[in-house]
Amino acid sequence: MWTKLYHNLAKPRYDHVWIVLLLIAEALLSTLIVKRVPYTEIDWVAYMQEVTTYQNGERDYINIRGDTGPLVYPAGFLYLYGFFKDIATRSIDTTDPTGLGGSTSPEAVRIIQWVFVVLYVINSAVVLMLYNAVLQRMRQQQNAQSSTATMVWYWRIAMGITCLSKRVHSIFVLRLFNDAPAMILLHISMYLFACCDSWALGCVVFSLAVSIKMNVLLFAPGLLLLLLQKNQSLFGTIQHLSICASIQLFLGWPFLTTYPISYIKKAFEFDRVFFYKWTVNWKFLPEEIFTSKPWALILLACHLGVLGMLANKWWQSSISQLGDANARKPMRWTKCNKDKIRLSPEYVIFTMFASNYVGIVFARTLHYQFYCWYFYSLPMLLWLTSFGPSSSGDKFSKVVLPLVANVLAVAGVEYAFNVFPATELSSAALQMSHAYLLLKVVSSQVPSIQIDKEKMT
Repeated sequence: MWTKLYHNLAKPRYDHVWIVLLLIAEALLSTLIVKRVPYTEIDWVAYMQEVTTYQNGERDYINIRGDTGPLVYPAGFLYLYGFFKDIATRSIDTTDPTGLGGSTSPEAVRIIQWVFVVLYVINSAVVLMLYNAVLQRMRQQQNAQSSTATMVWYWRIAMGITCLSKRVHSIFVLRLFNDAPAMILLHISMYLFACCDSWALGCVVFSLAVSIKMNVLLFAPGLLLLLLQKNQSLFGTIQHLSICASIQLFLGWPFLTTYPISYIKKAFEFDRVFFYKWTVNWKFLPEEIFTSKPWALILLACHLGVLGMLANKWWQSSISQLGDANARKPMRWTKCNKDKIRLSPEYVIFTMFASNYVGIVFARTLHYQFYCWYFYSLPMLLWLTSFGPSSSGDKFSKVVLPLVANVLAVAGVEYAFNVFPATELSSAALQMSHAYLLLKVVSSQVPSIQIDKEKMT
C-alpha cells in the first residue's frame, strides 16, 4: 500500500498540490512569526531617513544618508522604499518629531511587515516554480517508473528545504532589508528567462533588481553567456544589454543630470569596505588580514579564475552538445539563420545560480542579510550536481548518500548564518559547506543546453 501511494503521489498532477501546500505553510509560518517574534530595528529607520531626504528635494547622493551612513544603493531603492513609506503612513497619524512622517512608528512598521509577508510568499512561489520547471525536465528525461518516483520525491525534498530557513524568514519579515525585494525581482527575471523564454522582459526585471541592490550583478556573468547563446549573435546580445542599461539610465536620470559623479560613486560603490565585526564567512582570519588589500586582491583573482574555469567548462560542453560550428555562432555579429533557440530551464537556472555562487564563495565579506542572495540556489545546485536524469544503480549510493550529504551542506550554511555573532567555528562550517558545493559545481556535468526542437511549443 505504501509503495503504491509513494508512486501515485509522485505523479505530475500532484506537483502543484505540493507547491500549494508549501505556500500555505509559508504564509501561516510567516504570519506566526510577525505576531509572535518581536521586530528588530536595524536599517528601516535609516532607509526612511534616506527616502525622506530624497523626497525633500536632495539629489546629491553624498548628502543622502541615514543613521547607518551614506546611501549606497541605486535609485530604484529610493523609489521602492518611498512607495513602502507611503503605504506605511497612509492610514496612521503622520505627526512625527523626527520629520519622517510617522514611517518609523510601531504601527507603520507592522504594516510594512505584512507587506513583506506577502512579498515573501510571492518569492517562495516564484522559486518553487523554478524548481518545478526543472522537475518537469527531469521527468522528460527519465523512463523507468521507479526511478522517476524517487527522483520526484528527491526534488520535492529540495523544494521543501527552500521553505525552512530561519534566517531568511527573519531577513524578510523581521528586518525588512532591501536585499529581499531585490532577490524577488531577480527570481522573477530568472523565471521569465527559463520558463517563459521572455528575454527582453526578463532583462527589464533583472535591471530593476540591480537598481535596488547591486549584488544582483553577481548573476551578470551567467546572464551574459546565456544572452550570447540565446541570441546566437553579438548584435542581439548588445540589444538586450541595452535594455538593462536603459533602465538604469531612466531610474537614475534625476541624479545623473544633477550630480552624476556623486551618484555613480555612491550607488555603485565597488570599493566599499565592510566591518570585520559583521562578517559571517571569514571570522577565523585575523582582522588585519581581513581588511588588507592583498587579501581582497587574492579573493578577486580567485573569483575571476573560477569564473574563467567555468566559462571554459561551459564552452567545452557547448561544443560537445551542439557541435563546434553551433558553439561558435554566439560570437558572430549577426545571426546567420532564423531558427529559434530555446535554452533549457535547468541550464538557464544552473548557469545563473552558479555565476552568483562563485561570487559568494569568494566574497570579501558576507553579512547576515546577504544569505538570501544565495540560499534558494543551494538546493538547486546541490541537487542538479547530485541527482540528474541519468542517475541509476544502487539506491543507497545514488540517492541516500547524496541526499544526506546535500542536506548536511545546507544545514552547515544555515547554522553559520544563525550564529550571532559569528565565531571561528561557524565561519569554518560555512566555508566547508561552500567548498563542498563549489567542488560539485566545478566537477559536475553541465545540464542540457537546449530543448529539442520537437519539444518546443
